[in-house]
Amino acid sequence: GRKHPKIVILTNEGTASSAEVFTAALRDNGQATVVGTRTFGKGLIQHIFPLENGKLKLTIGEYLTPKLQHVSAVGEAKNSNYFGGGIKPDVLCRSEGIPERKENDLCVKIALEELGLEEDIEIEI
Repeated sequence: GRKHPKIVILTNEGTASSAEVFTAALRDNGQATVVGTRTFGKGLIQHIFPLENGKLKLTIGEYLTPKLQHVSAVGEAKNSNYFGGGIKPDVLCRSEGIPERKENDLCVKIALEELGLEEDIEIEI
């Protein structure tokens, strides 16, 4: 078979909706490692219907991962990678804002280590 390049996806609580589905698709199929924090958990598709005295928000669809797991905190979705909403990373790390130099970001360092490139970079913390 064809060899695929290694993929690492950086996530945080701002990773939402279709980005979560994309991330889950790669990971569920063994194509990527997820590094960062749990994603937002926005897996519902909703439509708002205006009414005379307000509005009605109706869920009309839901994103599921390739392994048919919920991305949102819905019902009894008790898979350890998805429970509570969002996608739990394979490697947990927290970034503090956007650093002046990418080399100073802990999650970038971990991602580079996952890719086997850690010897090319020094992190100043």
